[in-house]
Amino acid sequence: MPDIVERLVERLRAAGCVFAEDEARILLDAARRPDELETMVARRVAGEPLEHVVGWAEFCGLRITVAPGVFVPRRRTEFLVAQALLLAPASAVIADLCCGSGAIGVALSARLPDAQLHAADIDLAAVRCVRVNVGDRGTVYQGDLFDPLP
Repeated sequence: MPDIVERLVERLRAAGCVFAEDEARILLDAARRPDELETMVARRVAGEPLEHVVGWAEFCGLRITVAPGVFVPRRRTEFLVAQALLLAPASAVIADLCCGSGAIGVALSARLPDAQLHAADIDLAAVRCVRVNVGDRGTVYQGDLFDPLP
C-alpha cells in the first residue's frame, strides 16, 4: 500500500495539488475498486475539485454531499454558522435560500434539533444534493428565493 500512496502523491503533486498526501488518502478511502481509483485520480489531476470527485465535502464536522455544478461549501463559511448559532433560539426557523448543497442550513439544524429547516434552490443539481443532506431534518423546495416557500 505505501507504494500506491507514494505514486498517488507524486501524480497529485505534479498536477499542483498542495495537499497531495491528504488527497491521496481521501481518494484511496473513497475508491471501491482499482479502476475507480484510477478514474478518480485522473479527474482530480485534470483539475476537478476533490470534493466533486469523491462526492462530499467536510463542513462543520458533517459530511455534505456535493456534485458537479454545486458549489463546494467553504471552511471560511463555518464562521457564519458559528455566528448564527450564537444568535439563534433553539426553536429557530432556518430559511436557507439559494442553498446549493444546503451545508449552512444542515449545519445549523444539526446543532439546533428543535429548529425548522426550509432549504430552497432553483438548480436541480443543487436540489438533489440538498435533499440528501437535509434528510428528515427539514423541507427542500425547488424554486427561486422565497417563491417556493409556503
